[in-house]
Amino acid sequence: MIERLDAIGMGYILQGKTMGISIAVVQVEKTIYNRGFGFADSAGTVPVTNDNIFALASISKLIGSTMVMKLVEEGKLSLDNTLIELLPDFPNKQQAKKIKLRHLISHTSGIQDYANAIDSVYLATGIDPTKADFYKYFESHDLDFEPGANFNYSNSGFLLMAMIIESVTGNPFQMEVDRIINEPAGLDIKLIAETIANSKISTYFELHGDSIKPEALWPWIKGDGGLTTTALDLARFPLSWSDGTIISQSSFAEMCTPFILNDGLPSAYGLGVRTGIFEGEKVVGHTGGHHSGWAIMMYFPDLKLSVVVFVNTDKTPTDALTIAGDVSLAALRKEAPILKDIEVADSALDRFTGTYASFSNYYHKEMTVSMYLNESDGHLYQKRLDREEDGRRLYYMGHNAFAYDHYVMDRILFDTDDTGKVIAYKEYWNGLFKGGIFRKQNQ
Repeated sequence: MIERLDAIGMGYILQGKTMGISIAVVQVEKTIYNRGFGFADSAGTVPVTNDNIFALASISKLIGSTMVMKLVEEGKLSLDNTLIELLPDFPNKQQAKKIKLRHLISHTSGIQDYANAIDSVYLATGIDPTKADFYKYFESHDLDFEPGANFNYSNSGFLLMAMIIESVTGNPFQMEVDRIINEPAGLDIKLIAETIANSKISTYFELHGDSIKPEALWPWIKGDGGLTTTALDLARFPLSWSDGTIISQSSFAEMCTPFILNDGLPSAYGLGVRTGIFEGEKVVGHTGGHHSGWAIMMYFPDLKLSVVVFVNTDKTPTDALTIAGDVSLAALRKEAPILKDIEVADSALDRFTGTYASFSNYYHKEMTVSMYLNESDGHLYQKRLDREEDGRRLYYMGHNAFAYDHYVMDRILFDTDDTGKVIAYKEYWNGLFKGGIFRKQNQ
């Protein structure tokens, strides 16, 4: 297995699409694997080692939600607290009266994502955004939907989560990370602002054609991102997260339970946690990145096995999520599935056919997809209606699940109502819920 993992890491580096990779695999209390590949500096002279620090990006959402659950256990918060109770100065009072804390940390609040608007200002000016900047944005934007009615990945909810943690505790966010996470678990998870001057933090890069150029980390991000640590410390985190060390086991289970939307449809995202199944094994965790994936943490709770991959380069096909799929297969001692050999025959695939749509929001129009049967080969195909190609051929895996070529561990899972009628589908990338729910139209 060690040789296989070495070959995975080096194989991705040899593609020349990323500067550095760090991989860690932990099971129970044993470090199964921990190794770096490539380089952590612009000159390509400092090899990535096990003590290099990387950005968690959106995995920070899972860490922050764990802190929320601890504060709930301590009686300082309730998941049913409204935003107006938690942040009385929030500018849009009507929105704040109906948004609950559980909506903020499950991407179901309907609050529009601030990232495109405020990030672009920061990139243009170099001036850190303030609370007043965020509040001005929220005041001038309507909700994408009523709280709890849908799922829409939004950094805004977790930005507000960090504000709430500081407000109810009276402490800086990092102090609460130390108290709730680092001290009981023996970890060293720090905000970028705390580690930016640390010689062990990897430089970050962006792929531009055939060249890889350094990019700056953003030290002001907090809640929706902004945390850093080593691959090994992040791989050790899920063990303390799930065994009662950091939060109770019942709180862990609640975090990993998919949020049920107002119409009864499960979202496949819990409280700061992506959920799913990877090659027959239950998996929870989170991804993080920008244009491409920088970081991923996959935890297999039944096996007490965690996999972490960091990549220090953005806009690259050498995506942490893709690498983590290969690493997880190796850690589970499995091989990539050959879809045509394991597909399930079913004469009633027409129950999945029809038009499906995701909702329209501030950033994109409604995306409409056709699921249709190809009479020539008998397979179900998935086709976006705004594109001319035939779409991608799907392989039926049974239990309302389909796979497709190229990313053979990805899955499309259809949801049914109490009568067995297909009502929606969701996509899972390497086991974890991608995000976005496509509801069947004209039923």
